[in-house]
Amino acid sequence: MSGIEHKAKRDYIDGVVYALPHDTEESSRLLMQHNLFLRAFDNKVLHAPVELKDDDWVLEGATGTGIWLQDLAKETSTKPHYIGIDIESNFFPRASTLPSNMTFEIQSVLDLPKEWTNKFTLVHQRLLIAGLRTQDWEQDIKELYRVVKPGGWVQLFELKIWTSGPALAKHWDLLCKFSHDVGIMYRDLTTKLPEFLKQSGFVEIHEDTRGTPLGTWANQDGIDAKDNLLGVLRGLKTPILKGGGYGVVESEAEYDELLKEIEKEMDATPGSTALWTMFWARKPVNE
Repeated sequence: MSGIEHKAKRDYIDGVVYALPHDTEESSRLLMQHNLFLRAFDNKVLHAPVELKDDDWVLEGATGTGIWLQDLAKETSTKPHYIGIDIESNFFPRASTLPSNMTFEIQSVLDLPKEWTNKFTLVHQRLLIAGLRTQDWEQDIKELYRVVKPGGWVQLFELKIWTSGPALAKHWDLLCKFSHDVGIMYRDLTTKLPEFLKQSGFVEIHEDTRGTPLGTWANQDGIDAKDNLLGVLRGLKTPILKGGGYGVVESEAEYDELLKEIEKEMDATPGSTALWTMFWARKPVNE
């Protein structure tokens, strides 16, 4: 399938599967999204039952802007060591703004340092649905298992689905065709993650699915969630058009028109929702 001609206006990371942009506009969206998730999940950053102590280590994979790690540090009275990692450093906070017990570095979640084995009391990873190929997920979870210390916890957060009416369903179909083509798991990641966790050795596997309403009918939460989703769909435009539109759209104008239809649909359809699932699981103490 040949690509659809258009002028790409966003910055992407070359040579990786990650399908969303890596620019200032995306950084702002990630901050809004973080606050949206906080409101949807009881304003709690940490859901795994962990009480962090001064000598504990905390790792966040795919840290992005580092906002989750920074929020956790603000609400934690002790002073554990925090490390945030990502494959690109563009979004990292400036080192001069960070407390002395927090660092950020470039690392892949698929190949963590050997010296991190059994190191971390808590590992957090959020929204790698667009960043890992299907075959990479088992390796990712195995690596997280390796670096969590016995009795420690992992906390994961991923997209389940978004629903409204026929326009958004059309884009979800487009997204699933795109993800199948490039080898990522938009359609069924949240149904498979518990099995990946279990296979890797994790126990006490919990999951909590919540919805964020989409559209002006749900006031500010609905407006923010709608804007966040539209930001994601705009960010996916270049990769989807490069893939040729997958028989769903045939031009850039058609893609843009679909997004306009989706926005109108969400505003006019009470019950439009994005569903997200939080997982947390423990590494056995006797491991």
